[in-house]
Amino acid sequence: MPQTYFGPYGENNSTYAHAGNANLGRWPLGHTLILPDGREYKFTLNDGTAEVAGNLYQSVAPVTGHTNIAVDTARAIGATAMSATLNGTAPAVDIYAEGVVHVNDVTGEGYSYRIRRAMTAGNAHASAASAGVLTVNLQAGESVQVALDTTSEVTFTRNRYHATTIHLGPPTATLTGVSPGVAAANRFYWSQTKGYAAVLAQIGTLLAGLPVQCGTTTDGSIESVKRRLQITTTGSVMTAATTMRAQIVDSDGNATEASVAVSVSTATVFDMTGGIANNSPVVGICVKANGSTEYALVDLNII
Repeated sequence: MPQTYFGPYGENNSTYAHAGNANLGRWPLGHTLILPDGREYKFTLNDGTAEVAGNLYQSVAPVTGHTNIAVDTARAIGATAMSATLNGTAPAVDIYAEGVVHVNDVTGEGYSYRIRRAMTAGNAHASAASAGVLTVNLQAGESVQVALDTTSEVTFTRNRYHATTIHLGPPTATLTGVSPGVAAANRFYWSQTKGYAAVLAQIGTLLAGLPVQCGTTTDGSIESVKRRLQITTTGSVMTAATTMRAQIVDSDGNATEASVAVSVSTATVFDMTGGIANNSPVVGICVKANGSTEYALVDLNII
C-alpha cells in the first residue's frame, strides 16, 4: 500500500521503466515523496504520451460501460474476487490494478474494495470482452463483507495515478498533480501535488495571493477561481418583462440576490446554472502571476 518516502532533491526528476505489467513499479501508485523543503509528489504511471512540464494532469475518465453494472456471480462473505458483466469498452489486462471496485446499489451497497496490485501480468485481472465478464482479484487482506447476489450493482474505478493524462478544460476526472516534464510515454514518474511549482496559466489575469483553479478553456492550465452564478428561473418559460433573480452563491450555499428585468419578444426557456465551468477544483494559491499564457508560480495543494 502507498506510504511516504522522504527523499533527496533530484528524486522528483527520476523516472522508471514500465515493467510490462499494468501497475508494476518501484512503489505502489500514489506513494508519496516528500523533499527536504516540503514539496510533495505522488508516484504515477504516465499514459502513452510524453509528459509536458508545468501542465496539470488528471486520471482516466470513468468508463460508462464499467459503471453501475450487474454482478454476474453471487459472492459469499469472505470471497476474495468479484465479477460483473460489462456494458461496452473492453478492458486490457490489469488496468484496474490498485484501483477500487465498489458496490453502488442493492445488496452489499456502500462497501468498497481495493483491487490487487499486479506484481505479474494478470494478478489483478485478465482482459475481457466489451460485453463480457470482468473478474477482479482483491488485495490481500480484503474480502467481501456483505454477501453479493445477482441484484448487486458495482462500479470499477482505476487507480487515480494510473495512465494519467493532461487535464481537459474543464477536467473530466480527478486531478493527479503537475508534471515535472521528465517522463517519456509509459513511464513511472513523480507528479507534484504540494508546494511551489511552475504551472501553465490560460488566457487571463492571475493575482498573487489569490486561489487558482483548473483552467476551463485550456487543457493543463490554471485560472483565477470563479464564483458560481445561478438563476432561480432555471428552465422556466420567460415572457415579456419577466423579472429574473440572479444569485451569487458562496461555498456555504448562502446567496446574495439581485432582480433583473428581462424583456423578450416571444416566450423562451432560459437556463443558466453555472455548472462545471465555474466549479472547477481549486489547485492552490498564486505566488507569482507572470503574464497571460505564461507559467505562473503556484503554491500547490492538490488533495
